[in-house]
Amino acid sequence: MLYFVGPGWLVSIAYIDPGNYQADIQAGATTQYYLLFTIWWSSVLSIYVQVLCVRLGYYAQQTLAEVQAHEFQQQQSTWRRYFAWFLAEFSVILTDLPEVIGIGIACNLFFGWPYWIGVLMSLVTTMLFLGTMQYGMHILEYIIVFFVGIMSIAIFVEMSFVQPDTSELMKGWIYGFVDVTTDDLFTIAGILGAVVMPHNLYLHTATVQSRKVVRRDDIVKKAVWYCSIEPILPILISFFVNLAVVAIAAERVYGTPSAATVGLTDFCNYFFSLKGGCLMWGIALLAAGQSSAITTTYTGQFIMDGFLKVRLPVKVRAIVTRLVAITPCVIVSIFFPSHLNQMVNIVNAALGFLLPFALLPLIKYNCSPLIMGGFASRGLKNLFCMVSVSSFGLSTL
Repeated sequence: MLYFVGPGWLVSIAYIDPGNYQADIQAGATTQYYLLFTIWWSSVLSIYVQVLCVRLGYYAQQTLAEVQAHEFQQQQSTWRRYFAWFLAEFSVILTDLPEVIGIGIACNLFFGWPYWIGVLMSLVTTMLFLGTMQYGMHILEYIIVFFVGIMSIAIFVEMSFVQPDTSELMKGWIYGFVDVTTDDLFTIAGILGAVVMPHNLYLHTATVQSRKVVRRDDIVKKAVWYCSIEPILPILISFFVNLAVVAIAAERVYGTPSAATVGLTDFCNYFFSLKGGCLMWGIALLAAGQSSAITTTYTGQFIMDGFLKVRLPVKVRAIVTRLVAITPCVIVSIFFPSHLNQMVNIVNAALGFLLPFALLPLIKYNCSPLIMGGFASRGLKNLFCMVSVSSFGLSTL
């Protein structure tokens, strides 16, 4: 079992990156607890989505990008292949924006630097951590687990001082949907885009293949089982981290004049129960932003290789991706620093709308005997697939 531990932790980073924090802050600050149900059910359904990623990666022995590219090549539709590649790359770049913003804010909290300097520093720090990849995938996974631990501790320490309203929290978690209004739809789309990120589907179908097994049906089935349950713990941990951020915002920010505009840049101003609260928030942002920046670079490599059969050196790929993401962040942080929070909100909502372009092909291929052979989903598995599509689809309408 321990042999298969690792890919799920890489995937879990997408659930607790700076974009998620921003969505959590907005949810708690503007609606208190009643959007917790959105975070919970997005997390639950995303576990099943990760199972689909594992099945495709192991049974088809291809990444999602490779299967899509192969399908378009058979149809002799070059433009569709390039369009799918563009959407996948665009989702990676969008995902990268909150990460570099988070690092920029962390540097501002630590050293008082302008945001744009910290944004530029994200390129340097990402290159340093990517240098560890020469020692194998396991080292990268250990680094990610370390970052998850750091940010979780920072958030839970602050939550321990908040003493959230347990009854309201449970109400929002279990049946908060009864209080949802049309004004909450943008926030819900942001939560969905932050929790179930499109790039994660490409990442997980690739990383599970790093756990090599003998290609015998019974052994492969056992590997799929282990890799399917492996992400459950990190995803549940990420949910409780998100819950903690929502609780802090609900208790400290909800009902204040700045509730509608509070975000990553000024959230720590409400950490008044904890000495050094902004330092703790900076640590959480740095850990979240840096670990996410590493995984998005890694994902971009799989996407480019799968769709275009172009494999750039990791450092070159990191520089290209980071420069594309850094440019708009630097412009906004220099000329419109007060709009950084709004920028992350827009990115989260956009990712929610891009999700079907990755999710629908994943489900389609899982149900295809041509791709999966005798392991194609059928019966109840098809029903779960339809439920997943319907749930995520309705959330993004």
